[in-house]
Amino acid sequence: MSRIDPYGDGSRTVVRLAWLTVAALVVVATAAFVVDVGTAAPDPVAYDRTAELGVSAETDAVMAGAVEIPTAQVFYSQFQYVVGYAGIETMVADIDDPRTERQLGSPIAAYVRTYDDVEPTVDGRGRLTTAGSPAWTPAAEAVYVVGSDARTTAGKTVVPFGTTDAAESFASEESGTVIAWSSLRERSFDVATADTVRGFVPDRWARANERIDRATDRTDRPVSVVVEPDMDSARQPDTARQEDSARQEDSARQEDSARQEDSARQSDPVRRAGSIQAAIDAAPPNTTVRVPEGTYAEQITVSKSITIAGQDARLRGNGTGSVITVESANVSITGVRIAGTGNRTRNDEAISQPPGDDGEEPDDANTDWDEHIRTGYGYGDAAILAADSPGLVVAHTTIETNASGILLREGSDAVIRNVRVIGTDGWQDGFMGVTALNSRITVTGSTFSGGRDGIYIHRGDGSVVRNSTFRNNRYGIHLMYTSDTLLADNVIRDQEFGGITVMTRPEGNAIVGNDIRRTPTAIQPSGIRSYIGYNTLVDNELGLSTTARESVYEYNVIADNGMGARSTTVIPSSEIARNDFVGNDRHASAGSGPLRIWADDDHGNYWQGAYESPFAVGTTSADSDVADGPNATDGPDGSPLTRSATFDRPYRPSSPVDAALHRDPAATTLAESPALRALTAFRGSVPGARTGSVIDPEPARAPYSPARVDRATTSGDPVHADWWQDLLNGTRGSPDSADSTLLETEMTNDTADNGGTDSSADTNSHDTNSTADTDDIEDGTGAGATQ
Repeated sequence: MSRIDPYGDGSRTVVRLAWLTVAALVVVATAAFVVDVGTAAPDPVAYDRTAELGVSAETDAVMAGAVEIPTAQVFYSQFQYVVGYAGIETMVADIDDPRTERQLGSPIAAYVRTYDDVEPTVDGRGRLTTAGSPAWTPAAEAVYVVGSDARTTAGKTVVPFGTTDAAESFASEESGTVIAWSSLRERSFDVATADTVRGFVPDRWARANERIDRATDRTDRPVSVVVEPDMDSARQPDTARQEDSARQEDSARQEDSARQEDSARQSDPVRRAGSIQAAIDAAPPNTTVRVPEGTYAEQITVSKSITIAGQDARLRGNGTGSVITVESANVSITGVRIAGTGNRTRNDEAISQPPGDDGEEPDDANTDWDEHIRTGYGYGDAAILAADSPGLVVAHTTIETNASGILLREGSDAVIRNVRVIGTDGWQDGFMGVTALNSRITVTGSTFSGGRDGIYIHRGDGSVVRNSTFRNNRYGIHLMYTSDTLLADNVIRDQEFGGITVMTRPEGNAIVGNDIRRTPTAIQPSGIRSYIGYNTLVDNELGLSTTARESVYEYNVIADNGMGARSTTVIPSSEIARNDFVGNDRHASAGSGPLRIWADDDHGNYWQGAYESPFAVGTTSADSDVADGPNATDGPDGSPLTRSATFDRPYRPSSPVDAALHRDPAATTLAESPALRALTAFRGSVPGARTGSVIDPEPARAPYSPARVDRATTSGDPVHADWWQDLLNGTRGSPDSADSTLLETEMTNDTADNGGTDSSADTNSHDTNSTADTDDIEDGTGAGATQ
């Protein structure tokens, strides 16, 4: 990278404006300096007034009073809010983490809720229940039971007590050991973190392979009934010419053909039916109904475990209701084209009625909310509607819908492979490509265009959406109350609101290797302990929102966006490192809160515009590259000065001066001015002067994923990050392994002859044994399928 002369000719206008910025910052910093944390320890506050970290997925059960999670709260010297911890072990790990002290200051008071007088017990699932509300006790005065049967979703949990007698009584009933605060702080706890989620990504991919393999086995059933539409009027002939030709056949030839068919039927156990519904009714369970090419004007109900195998069959409804209704487990639908749905997208009466507003007192506020969503979203029209029907398989199918494409509710877990859903032109007029309510889905190699959301999942924990394409929806992928998912290697374009949006209180989601462009917000996660890595985010209004707490954001290429990334969480609890920020109008910004440090030890991010300070003194590390710029002078021992992989000067993307460095070289003049250097040092030492800012103390000299950056910024083709080996081996920090190749599939995903999408979109690029025969399901025998 070339050096910039800080005192060379630059834009005088930029410099003058920047000097005014310096003056304003000095005034603000001086005012913020008036901070008095006091000498007396503050009293505890109500837990719902804290900024919470820790367990998230169980929040609903806690709010409903069904489960008790041990909680703590800590006052930090440099943070204006009280930090609440759901899980004592989370609090212990956090207060002794040097990164916490850097960003929040030192703990000045800590409290835990103690369970002496509330009859704590542990149920069969390891959940702690009580008969009352625990009291707040100073953490140093409490005693703790470790190693008991009590658990949260993050693992085994610590249970605090105010007295040793109460703690020992609980330990004798629920196992465990009683220890003091000092001993607790010396312990390390094996709790789930975002790094844990990172390690689970290959396993989730492999489990999806297994589900697809099982679905394929279920689908391959012997043929029992073949639809012969000429037996009745259900079939609409493709052309009048075919009918005329049939009428003109020689009568003798017809008689001869009839004799041959009668003879074949006598020796062939496969039956014939005049309509698809008649064939379904006649088919024994665990067999296949074969539907030949043609157009069928039917709306069918499937109430037994069978396969409907179309051969370019077109099933057209009458414009009201759903076209296919599934009422049985283990139904498979393949090779059909479906149209003619009704346009009822949801139950408007249920949606408009707030939960609990039905005149009855709800037993559970969250159950009532789920009912609100289920009845509102789950009872519209769809091409395929399944209720309480697990094991559904939809493959090689094209759907044109005025409402939902595939609507799943009440545990209708499904595998959706090589499916194309075409929704309405305006998202307000249609609904979801796939609506999954309380149902886990595995989607691969599919395309969703138009309509409201490409895929909407509500309480579908463990779902996987991969290798699929989304265009012109409201949201590409939209999760609500859904945890432990894998959203990987998808291509998302031209969304109205967002590419991947995760809402409410999930945990453990992995968003990996997606290519998202031309959306207002490419990725907006939420909840806790998410892993967001190896994504390519280009030409969006906002590339990445770091709203998921206690999460890891790494190896993302964030290029040519209006805003690269935005930090909106009050507590800076996530690791944001090894990302490449290139060509954004502004690389990053931060909302209110303390200083956000975006680095992992000695690994920061690559920021186009970051540079070496001309006042830096070089080093002579054997592990560093030899300096070759204007500062490459000899060291004290005569050896050439060397430089590390990072710049010596921290980069502050939220600073108005640093934010302009990659756009206007004249900003460097101001950045190296004595006044601004003094202000920078001042802000670094005064907590109140650095509120709402981001700093990278280890900005990288070169991109972590240079080839992916190059392709993302020079081509509109999808870019696929080769993340598989990194995550499988648990390695980090290799620029080559983080580099990328183009996706094996093009965005077009043209429909194949079987009526579904191009099966090449389902190529499993992360299975070492995958073959060129992309019409077969991934064999699951590659590295990713190993358990």
